[in-house]
Amino acid sequence: MSNDVVALIRPKNLIHHELIGLELTVEESRDPTLVGIRGTIIDESRNMIAIMKNERIMKIPKQICVFKITLPDGSKIRIIGKNLVERPENRLKKTPKGIWKIW
Repeated sequence: MSNDVVALIRPKNLIHHELIGLELTVEESRDPTLVGIRGTIIDESRNMIAIMKNERIMKIPKQICVFKITLPDGSKIRIIGKNLVERPENRLKKTPKGIWKIW
């Protein structure tokens, strides 16, 4: 990512940015096989996040997971996945409240 993008993405405005290219870890999930999965976000749809892990694409449902996302500046944010269930282009219209925790 360019330095301009790094300067713009902050915990408070992450919901309004593209997630593709950020590192993601599944912190919690109703499906225990997903917990601990880590990779780079390569695509996003309304209900799923696709990550690249060990040269394999894995699709993870947003609704049942809590994610830790690493921002370009190295800070980490915990996001409740059900609050991301939206087409990425429609997230810009939302006013998020209490959906992340900064490490």
